Amino acid sequence: MDELRSVNLSKFVSEAVAAICDAKLRTSDIQAAVQVCSLLHQRYKDISPCLIQGLLKVFFPGKCGDDLDADKNMRAIKKRSTLKLLMQLYFVGVVEDASIFVNIIKDLTSLEHLKDRDATQTNLSLLTSFARQGRYFLGLQLHQPGQEVHDEFFKGLNVAADQKKFFKKALHSYYDAVAELLQSEHNSLRMLELENAKILSAKGELSDENAASYEKLRKSYDHLFRCVSL
Repeated sequence: MDELRSVNLSKFVSEAVAAICDAKLRTSDIQAAVQVCSLLHQRYKDISPCLIQGLLKVFFPGKCGDDLDADKNMRAIKKRSTLKLLMQLYFVGVVEDASIFVNIIKDLTSLEHLKDRDATQTNLSLLTSFARQGRYFLGLQLHQPGQEVHDEFFKGLNVAADQKKFFKKALHSYYDAVAELLQSEHNSLRMLELENAKILSAKGELSDENAASYEKLRKSYDHLFRCVSL
């Protein structure tokens, strides 16, 4: 940190941004990253827009082949750490516009993602993290000792009433959609089990096609159930 305060990085802003955006941060690294970003923000005012743009690419990478072929687990981990970093940067004033979270949540709660179980699991995990860390974005308050200090701090954040309304509605709607899908798949699974039971009773065994269809549906349901149970 002392080196960052003394070294002139004005000619290497883009390199500094790239290094931060490409870093593989763990949860334990977030606070240190926030301190670095905050210090750079204080010294180089033009770094924040570039930094935000770079971090948002994790959520909106486009359709390049490299991203489509990238390891899904690594992408999920990167999204989690980046969302935590962005929220912390918002709390310390490096990120000033809450609308970037509107775009992120709008994408995460898109019903199109429900077709992909891996994406659903990742998105539900991210939304849970967002709700826990950013309860103020949802207009929620916790009643516990010392909470008044935190509430006063959050009141100073520039989150508009319509944005809070959007966040709350988006999460509720997505939860309802996931719960409805889970119930639908549960019903389909039960019906298929009844049909298979009749076939077994009549023929003594299932065809490979019937067995494969059941296994596929069961795995789909189990995966979705785990997502909802996060």
